Amino acid sequence: MSENDKTTVYLLGDSITQGLGSKKVNFTGKLAGLLGEGYEIINLAYTGTTIDYALGLLDEGKIALGGGHSLCVVLYGNVDAQIRPNRKGKVFPHIPKRFQGGGMLMPRPFYSRAWTKRAGQHVDNAARKFFSALIKVVDGTEQWVSLDSFNEQYGRLLDRLNCMGVDSITCSCVYIDEKLFPGSPAEYLAFNKVIRANAKSRGMAYIDMWSLFETEVNVNGWDNSYNKDHFHPNGNGYVLMAKAIAEVISRDEYKTVLQKTRR
Repeated sequence: MSENDKTTVYLLGDSITQGLGSKKVNFTGKLAGLLGEGYEIINLAYTGTTIDYALGLLDEGKIALGGGHSLCVVLYGNVDAQIRPNRKGKVFPHIPKRFQGGGMLMPRPFYSRAWTKRAGQHVDNAARKFFSALIKVVDGTEQWVSLDSFNEQYGRLLDRLNCMGVDSITCSCVYIDEKLFPGSPAEYLAFNKVIRANAKSRGMAYIDMWSLFETEVNVNGWDNSYNKDHFHPNGNGYVLMAKAIAEVISRDEYKTVLQKTRR
């Protein structure tokens, strides 16, 4: 099969899509295996980014029509909607520098198998929890992207992709633990409504990742599909995501679009 006959699938998102650690474990390889040789997967996700990063990728020409058809899977909202310790208050500038980096006040996603390293990592996680709680008590919380701003930017992203001739598949925020991320689940549900409404009004596909993971957690517990932070999926969780996305791409209506494009 020539490159012109392949469908390019772009993945847009944050660390949930890019993956964690040096190996960047994610669902890219699994999705490629499920879709087969007729597809090329390009993962443009970047950790800690919000919806404006995706718009920037368009400005930079990172997403473009090649010889074949192009699809874009949009997995934004998880970083945008999350409720976090306020960085603009009195406490944040005075906590240790290592905890001022992006995501460093979130729970650790995993721990080393070596007990010596694991002990230190538990201390690190306790420090994250302490500083996060202190900031929230003194200075309150923040959200990196408001619901209204997200709605506007998300719709603009879908419209720009559509004008380029790139089909979009939208995905909700994932399921998240209220105990570890207080206040965030309610925001995720609100953002999911916005994502779904944007998709529905444009006749685009919508994948409910929240319900997919909620069901999995209720049946098999957090550790079966999530890392220890109950935010980033583990290997099993990524299999669920890949299967859900592949199922939508493989639907008859998408196959029809691809066949017409290749003629």
